[in-house]
Amino acid sequence: MGNSASNDKQQQKYVSLTPQEQRILENSFKLLASGGNTKDIKTEQIRIAWRAIVGDVMTEYVINFFNSRPKKAIDYSLYVEPYLIMEKYDKTQQINFLANSLSEKCTSPDGNLVLEEIRKYVSAVVKTYGRVLPFYSNSFETWKKHGYRYEDQTAETLANAFLKQFYKESKTLILGEELEKFLQYNYSFQIMWREVIAYLYGYRAPDRLEKLLVNTESLLPALEGLTEAHKNYKPVLEIPHIIYMNSHLHYTLRNKWRFLFSSKIMGESFSTMLGKIINRGPTMVVVEDEDNYLFAGFAPQSWSKGLNFGGDDTSMLLTLRPEMRSFASTKYNDHYQYLHISQQTLPNGLGMGGQFNYWGLWLDSEYGKGQSSETCTTFRDYVQLSKQKEFRIKNVEVWGVGDEPKLSEDSDDEEINGTTKKSVLDKNLEDRVMLQMSGHKMHSEGLREPEMDL
Repeated sequence: MGNSASNDKQQQKYVSLTPQEQRILENSFKLLASGGNTKDIKTEQIRIAWRAIVGDVMTEYVINFFNSRPKKAIDYSLYVEPYLIMEKYDKTQQINFLANSLSEKCTSPDGNLVLEEIRKYVSAVVKTYGRVLPFYSNSFETWKKHGYRYEDQTAETLANAFLKQFYKESKTLILGEELEKFLQYNYSFQIMWREVIAYLYGYRAPDRLEKLLVNTESLLPALEGLTEAHKNYKPVLEIPHIIYMNSHLHYTLRNKWRFLFSSKIMGESFSTMLGKIINRGPTMVVVEDEDNYLFAGFAPQSWSKGLNFGGDDTSMLLTLRPEMRSFASTKYNDHYQYLHISQQTLPNGLGMGGQFNYWGLWLDSEYGKGQSSETCTTFRDYVQLSKQKEFRIKNVEVWGVGDEPKLSEDSDDEEINGTTKKSVLDKNLEDRVMLQMSGHKMHSEGLREPEMDL
């Protein structure tokens, strides 16, 4: 992974920049050049300018890369190399770029990289992404307005989660092929890295950023459902949590998160929660317990009451605090989604994974009680989500992910929008749930054509 300056110089001859890229890169170089000299730039000039926008750590990493080159002065061709490597070159060159951004002590005698130094670099990129996100994401300001933050500590947890997918904790070195695999398959980190490097060259005007990265994808979904009425609401999640969860969804669901329920806003009520989430499409159920552990379950199908399990093998469970981990389906069983109330012989509540009384994630219909068992055969590499198997709920949120499902002609409209001509109770699904939970029979149901329960 050593110095590959000659290879990069040869490759640079064949790189094709768009007119917009060429103009932005040249202007960036001229702005940093001193005294009208447009031939080269001193390291200190870059250090002063870039520290202000991406901080000390990321700036020094890029300067390390410049210093690894044989040139004493940073001319235009060297100055634009980081951008070209990220946008035009292959993964091998990107690995060399990362390796040359580290100090010499970060490489073992056999050429492998020290894992802890890679972790620090990935962490620096993910933390710096919080600085540049407002310029790349159209939805950032909406999340920020409602109190969602991008904190360094949570960003570091996210960085650790990115890397842990590709190495064992007992390792101290990372092989070149392992690093290549990480860069190849961790799409979220790749986007963050691209945007941080591009930001160095186009930061002086937001429209330049857009022209530099015409093919970038926002990692942060659009936010719907929170209004000015919720302005005093203190979020349970932080933006790195949302990015992590969203990155595990199918690409058709990543565009939008729809706020459906919060115990902080709507009260600590199981029936209220069901009234907000039934028939609302795929959802992310987020739970904070009284030990301050934070975890979630992704339900790919609309919630509906029934005696059988629903969902499919795209279901997953996730931990968010103190660590971020995801647990995909083992396909060993299909116990993905369970929801029932008013049963004397079966559990009453919402469950995901495992089996009765041994749940991966369980929210009891008696609000406040939850369970996450030590083992769960439904999800691969599963570990207990909460600190204690039987936990007390501090907060619950439910988010619809992707677009709101469209109603078919024979859909039960009352389940979605609470309007019908047949019963005043149908105007509020929450009231129907409450009555059924208290054991009252829905007598008006006998006057209708047969329909799906709740």
